[in-house]
Amino acid sequence: MIEPAGLFAGLAIGVAMGALAWRRHAEPHIHADEAIHPGDRQAIAQAEARAFCSGVPQVVSYRQRSPRHGWRWHKYRAEPAYSSNVTVRPLVHDPHEDWALATSLGETGDAVNAAKIIEDVYGSAFAFDAEGRFTYATPMAQTSLAMTLDDFNEPLSDAAFLDGGDLGWKKGVHPADYDGASAELRRCMRSGTPFNYEYRVLRATGEYVWHRFAIRPARADDGRVTGWYGTGFDVDVFRRTDAALHESERSLRELLETAPALIWCMTPSGRPIYFSRHMREFLGFDVAAKDEPDVPRLQSLLGAIIHPDDLDRVNERLDHSLRTGAPYALTHRQRRFDGTFRWVETRLAAMRDEAGEIVQWNGVCLDIDDQIRAQDELRQAQDKLAKAGEAASLAQLSASIAHEVNQPLAAIMTNAQACQRWLAGDEPNIARARGIVDRIVRSAESAADIVSHIRALFQKSAGPRRSTDLGALVGEVRDLLAEPFAQSRTSLDIRLAPGLPPVAIDAVQIQQVFVNILRNAIEAMAASPEGSRKLRLEGAVERGRIRIDIADTGPGLADPDHALEAFFTTKVHGMGMGLAICRSIVEAHGGPLRANNVEPTGARFTFTLPIAKGGED
Repeated sequence: MIEPAGLFAGLAIGVAMGALAWRRHAEPHIHADEAIHPGDRQAIAQAEARAFCSGVPQVVSYRQRSPRHGWRWHKYRAEPAYSSNVTVRPLVHDPHEDWALATSLGETGDAVNAAKIIEDVYGSAFAFDAEGRFTYATPMAQTSLAMTLDDFNEPLSDAAFLDGGDLGWKKGVHPADYDGASAELRRCMRSGTPFNYEYRVLRATGEYVWHRFAIRPARADDGRVTGWYGTGFDVDVFRRTDAALHESERSLRELLETAPALIWCMTPSGRPIYFSRHMREFLGFDVAAKDEPDVPRLQSLLGAIIHPDDLDRVNERLDHSLRTGAPYALTHRQRRFDGTFRWVETRLAAMRDEAGEIVQWNGVCLDIDDQIRAQDELRQAQDKLAKAGEAASLAQLSASIAHEVNQPLAAIMTNAQACQRWLAGDEPNIARARGIVDRIVRSAESAADIVSHIRALFQKSAGPRRSTDLGALVGEVRDLLAEPFAQSRTSLDIRLAPGLPPVAIDAVQIQQVFVNILRNAIEAMAASPEGSRKLRLEGAVERGRIRIDIADTGPGLADPDHALEAFFTTKVHGMGMGLAICRSIVEAHGGPLRANNVEPTGARFTFTLPIAKGGED
């Protein structure tokens, strides 16, 4: 009698139902076709079961009736229920090849019957007696291994199998696997316990493939083992797929570990779970090293590595990304293992499943401290160069003024001395003195003209007026100042009323007005806390002109009433000419430039520009 456990309880049911369900949906149902030879239908059904269980395509020969030629041989290919990411060679089975049936089953009748039940579900099975001699093997097993029952049972030594001898099936096992497999089988046969083992089997094609064998005892009513039955699953595809996955995982991990960036990962809720090797080396500790009781890991970690001045901004941006799923990008300072803070650019993005749900957050930090410092040094060098240029320009202007004014002043001095001589004589020559005085007057007028010409550089004047789109001009100014805004962490809020008409201006000069005022505001807010440095530029139509307001959140103007005067400055190295020139340009365009402070803090500059002819108020 066969015990219930002998029918692979708990193992066969799930796979069998899956195999039957898959076969019901397989097309075409070739094994049910009446044109198929009755003797081959079972081979086709077994091929489909083996393909489902092993993941290996099965090619089987079968006979099909032809109206003209009788039975003709064809090939049928049974595909697995799922694809594989490794190359899989099909297992070819020809039922008409040599295979054998045992002449006598002996006491293994129950074992053979159990093997046939398993064979109907899994497509292959076998049975052998209590001494290890095969009494049944699926035709597929015999033909695919090119070994008949006689070949399996061929004695290879004088001793019986249970006494340490070998049988012919040893030739079909990989030499490296045979000793372990045979020793385990002998142990199970002696103790009557189930055999579960994996080893490589030699196919007729000359290749070894991994099989997972499950063998169980069949017992008589008195409990005596009368035989053994079992099946071998072809798990070579699963083994190679698993190896490929492990290799892929190893390659990916090695890529992450060796990538020249600081890589880290978080759970969907924001709990850090992975730091790359470079990240660990940068910080000097692993992800769990800064855990604190009752404190979320992310918060304790950020508190340990983020610069205090940047921590609130980092927390705010991370919280926004975790709540909304939006990408995270921020430049901030991060503590290195030696305690120094380095500028890094951090980017974080959500990895989602097919349903769009976040399964993980993946982040990367790039150490840009050297780049930031190089940019700062470059900016300082540019500032020094600009100051040197201003000094050189001022020196050149001074030399030009001195050169131009020197000649009329020298003439005035010469003529004045001559006049003194004509008047100092015993008889003053009044006529000649009058002529000399006329020359002095002309020289003085010449000097005044020179000074007036120089003053004209700072008076109301403008170049050619052209119709200009104010929005485009402001956009160019924003692009010109993109780097100062980014370096100073200053935000610019542009609010131009919709449908603004074009303005009639000298675009180059008005652009200089915008640049000068905005740059002054950036410098004025340099000492303000990060996050509070904000600029707002507004534009709207007012009384037939375009009114412009530029306001900042800095400390305000020290003296608003004199801020626009020439040579008035609160800067250490300032010349006091920038805002004076801006005022001259704006006034040359017909509008005043005003400066005042706003509450609670900040400065505001207001001016107007003319609307181009044909524009609407």
